[in-house]
Amino acid sequence: MFTAATRFSTTRYLPHTRCLGTATAVTGQRALATSAVALDNGNGFAPIPDRGMLTIEGPDTAKFLQGLITNHMPLIAKGGEGLFTAFLTPQGRMLYDAFIYPVNEADGFPQPKYVIECASSATTSLLKHLKRYILRSKVKIRDASEEYTLWNIWGDTLAARVASESKPLCNIGCMDPRVPGFGYRAVLPRDKEISTLLSSSVGHFEELSASEYTIRRILHGIPEGPLDMLPEHSLPLESNFDYMNGVNFNKGCYLGQELTIRTHHTGVVRKRIVPVQLYGPEEKRNLTYSSAPTTLSVDRSVDFWTSPLVPQMDVKLADGKTKRAVGKLGSGIHNIGLALMRLEHVEACAAGEDIKFNIPSADIQLRPFLPEWWPKEQ
Repeated sequence: MFTAATRFSTTRYLPHTRCLGTATAVTGQRALATSAVALDNGNGFAPIPDRGMLTIEGPDTAKFLQGLITNHMPLIAKGGEGLFTAFLTPQGRMLYDAFIYPVNEADGFPQPKYVIECASSATTSLLKHLKRYILRSKVKIRDASEEYTLWNIWGDTLAARVASESKPLCNIGCMDPRVPGFGYRAVLPRDKEISTLLSSSVGHFEELSASEYTIRRILHGIPEGPLDMLPEHSLPLESNFDYMNGVNFNKGCYLGQELTIRTHHTGVVRKRIVPVQLYGPEEKRNLTYSSAPTTLSVDRSVDFWTSPLVPQMDVKLADGKTKRAVGKLGSGIHNIGLALMRLEHVEACAAGEDIKFNIPSADIQLRPFLPEWWPKEQ
């Protein structure tokens, strides 16, 4: 997933709680960089934490959503897999990151019913946001968070199954479009077991905890939810929505489009969300290292995030040459996290320059890493 100078490794997963299916050997599917092999070795699945669901249906649903999201509803208006998108303020700043899935349960499509997945803390406010713009549109929206469960499924066996068959893995879901190889996002009715998807014909899968999903997401450099993208402040391109297939630059007008399109066409994005690793004095953190790490790796024996770190803390240059912050902390787990960082400093660090960063209010240092899945021209 990362360049030679910024590759990552991981320690072994926590003990698995159950296995499904039978072992199957499949190679050559949806490739990841070799440095990600340790992270994505084998086939696994995990519940996705902190996400809620809305259902929206009615004859005007696709047209209604088309004017409110950054992606292109006609792509899923006839059913199929879901898409990744954002809802913006009129000024073009982030409100909600979301997936929108067609409900493929009828004999034919179009069937104007969709599930909108968003942060669980945002379901009520997103519902109010959508109702504000309904006017005379023939749509019905409700909170359906208690009716569904959400899973991430990954591995070469899964990729082979999805690539070789036209039938979708489940009625509501999609291959996660944000990063190649991150896996399948499955929305299941609460009374349906994940085992119904991962039968012996699909392959052998091991269940991991929700925290392991978070670890995979952060090591891949994927922001998710309001802790990473501060509502009414963050910008979609700084949040990598252009890299993660979350913005369609050819669609017509939508709420917040002007700033997003202008930024895209000027080509100037000075800050982006990147993965970071936290470190500090060995005697203070009980770590086996006290200098800047050269590879991004998770250490499950430590936890910087119980105290004193909180999202939106300032990240500054450790040499004190400037008092201005060069980044803002996002979410994290153990010794890894995400941060919105100025690219000039991150790129210099990745190139081998002796640049160090700290979080002064917490007496913690960090090292940013550039994901290799980013477009090479950047």
